[in-house]
Amino acid sequence: MSVFHKLRPQWQQTMLRIASPEATIKYYKEHFGCTLLDEIHFPKMNFSLYFMATLPGGVDYNLKPGTKEAHDYVWNFKGVTLEFTHNHPAEGAEPFKANNGNVEPHRGFGHIAMLCNDVYKTCEDLEAKGVGFQKKPDEGRMKGLAFCLDPDGYWIELVKRSEKHNLKTDYNLAQTMIRVKDGKASATFYEKYFGMTLIRASHYPEAKFSNYFMAQLDDEQKKTMPDPSSPEAKDFLMSLHDPILELTHNHGTETQEGPVYHTGNTDPKGFGHIGFLVDNIKEFCAALEADGVAFQKRLDEGSMNMLAFAKDPTGYWIEVVERGMVIPEKFLE
Repeated sequence: MSVFHKLRPQWQQTMLRIASPEATIKYYKEHFGCTLLDEIHFPKMNFSLYFMATLPGGVDYNLKPGTKEAHDYVWNFKGVTLEFTHNHPAEGAEPFKANNGNVEPHRGFGHIAMLCNDVYKTCEDLEAKGVGFQKKPDEGRMKGLAFCLDPDGYWIELVKRSEKHNLKTDYNLAQTMIRVKDGKASATFYEKYFGMTLIRASHYPEAKFSNYFMAQLDDEQKKTMPDPSSPEAKDFLMSLHDPILELTHNHGTETQEGPVYHTGNTDPKGFGHIGFLVDNIKEFCAALEADGVAFQKRLDEGSMNMLAFAKDPTGYWIEVVERGMVIPEKFLE
């Protein structure tokens, strides 16, 4: 086992910048059954974080967001959260408008997704409640799936679960999609350094793109997963509770010089990063750097020296946080 896998990297978050915490929390709670796990405020740095998740059926959450107990829960969480980042606007400033990642020349992040039992029924219910849509299930060439819009205009793909699923909730967070410069290189990167497993690869030569679906599997799931190129791989993918990272490769970008996609961290901003928990952040980051992985922020750089940001082959930021992290009180006062 490599030093990276020994330190148990686990996907814990997808970060999106938002304009209104109240609107976002209400939207994801009412429409998709998400639970607000925690909120963390950094008054001196003028931003707040809100962590939401779709918990498995039968799991009750009784902690109060903003407490030490909720902080501990989030930094030891064994699933994936949506980390909504709200940068407090200056007095008189224009309201924040998110870049959803799907408009040239600032494409990069594509969408998150929710699995549901019936896409058509879900769309009817959401539309009746006033939710907007980018694509309805019978529009376009890809019938049966849809994209609704959240309060900031981020796309949420609605996908039908496998008939073989045994999930007990109406919805579960199913994926984060990012466009990557080189699909094979990106899949190898997330497998080698962050312990993810390729569970499905689909190629569309006529449309000139490929999708690589990466998941964080336990040992039993790894033993029973089908071949990623088999028809059964789609059923396996559509029956998981925890989300997958969908790497979309538009053929030809791998030979282009320089950056190809907008990472979301320069204007216009929107998506920020995905994040992983590890057992020992110093050891993990040292191993990454020794192996030539680039960093946006090393552990000892900046004021927040309890976290780091590595960069994947496309240039997307990957936050690295030590499992059980305690944020120093000086940031919270």
